[in-house]
Amino acid sequence: MYYAHRRGLSKRVRDALILVILLLMIALIVTTGLYLSAARRDANANAMLLGEGTDELSHARASMSQISRVGGSFSSQAISQLRQHLYAIGRLNDVATALYGSNNRLLDKAAIHHALDTVSRCETRLLQGQAIDEQLQSLRSILDQIEDEMRRRVY
Repeated sequence: MYYAHRRGLSKRVRDALILVILLLMIALIVTTGLYLSAARRDANANAMLLGEGTDELSHARASMSQISRVGGSFSSQAISQLRQHLYAIGRLNDVATALYGSNNRLLDKAAIHHALDTVSRCETRLLQGQAIDEQLQSLRSILDQIEDEMRRRVY
């Protein structure tokens, strides 16, 4: 007997191939959806971190303005609040760096360390009964630099 050879794929192989292609397409669609969802969630988290950093910076500025207006123990309290807000900005920066890498941090760590050092000098001079006008001016310029750097980080 002579059997005719059919050209092409058998029905069984063709159905299996169609099934594999469909499964790959479904996997691609699901993966794309998950990626877009994660990207949106990352953008929201980054915006939240940046917003919290900006909020802490405005509180730090308010605390700094209280230092020059009040005297005595109230200045010490305002300095401790200022330090607290700067530390919070630093921690938010650390969180952003941990989540997104060093390229996507909110600001340079050196700026926060410089601001905290200036606050420590202010506190030392206040405890010694000396004027802190020069340190406050320096702190204003540092906070301006931090604000500019955070504005450039808007995603």
